[in-house]
Amino acid sequence: MVVNDGGETYDNREVAVSISKVEGVVRIQHHVYNGLRGLAPAWVSPKSPNPTRDNGVLMVVKGNHCGKYVRRIHHRYRDDNGGKEALILLAVVEKVDGAADTLTGEQLELGPDSLCIAVETKEDKKLNANLMSSLREHARKRR
Repeated sequence: MVVNDGGETYDNREVAVSISKVEGVVRIQHHVYNGLRGLAPAWVSPKSPNPTRDNGVLMVVKGNHCGKYVRRIHHRYRDDNGGKEALILLAVVEKVDGAADTLTGEQLELGPDSLCIAVETKEDKKLNANLMSSLREHARKRR
């Protein structure tokens, strides 16, 4: 996520956040040293992926598929009112703790503004390094 508190502590800084419910109140928090710091919702905005480069795990944050985890297969551009709009071809994945993600077989095509970069540990990156290889290769051959 990108956090901007008007320049006091966070000036458009990228941070990993967690969302929790404390005494019935939903809170957005950020780990700072050994504790958590609360963040005002107005300060926090999703970090959209680069449609040509971000291959890590993403989360859908808008529309009917909100909350699903996805990974980029490929991208394309379409003409939209005189400009080019990027669309990302995505594979929906099921997150599995301690193991590689599982492909559900469902594919989506969304713009970067409907997505947010999700946090992925080094271990998860290693486990999922080859997950998308065959889908990406197939997509390159079709284009």
